[in-house]
Amino acid sequence: MKEYNAGIVSTAFWYDEFRQYLQLINSGLTVDEIRQKAIEQNVFLASTPPRAKRMVGALARRVESLDADEKELFVALDIPNQKALNLVAIMNTNKLIREFMYEIYRNELILGDSVIEPHEYVAFFNKKQSESAEVAAWTDKTVHRMKGIIHTFLIDAGLVVEKNGKDYIKRLQLNRRLRQLFINKGQQRLVDSLTGEN
Repeated sequence: MKEYNAGIVSTAFWYDEFRQYLQLINSGLTVDEIRQKAIEQNVFLASTPPRAKRMVGALARRVESLDADEKELFVALDIPNQKALNLVAIMNTNKLIREFMYEIYRNELILGDSVIEPHEYVAFFNKKQSESAEVAAWTDKTVHRMKGIIHTFLIDAGLVVEKNGKDYIKRLQLNRRLRQLFINKGQQRLVDSLTGEN
């Protein structure tokens, strides 16, 4: 399996779909049954049946990356924290986004700078290209699309607001129960990535 995967550029944040997928799983449906509903009834409003299949595949991976406690807590969270848990599921399934959140987003929170400027995205990818032959082999187009997807995910997660070409950070008030759940499971790094702790 690839260490870094650019396949995420063909996906979206899909918060509404993530929430709906979780509801379907919690109602007792299997992944195959959800896939069938997605194709036959277009429950996720996909543009084509093949797109619906890809959506279900991505959503299944994200939801399966969460444990039972996280899935159960999701429904009790407010929307900002539901979006944060959706982002955590994305981070669980994509190493590059996980590293961006820890190395760049968290760092901005710690410094109190509260702005991610375009050159910081560039510096992050330059660093990854120097560290990984896999990322170094990506075309300029792929790197550009990956920058774009991280930027879009941060906006869709409600963690940044774009203004004048810069991403202004909106601090997340991480739900106390969710924070404790991460800590109890040895996932302090996730808390740090979202809040700038440590």
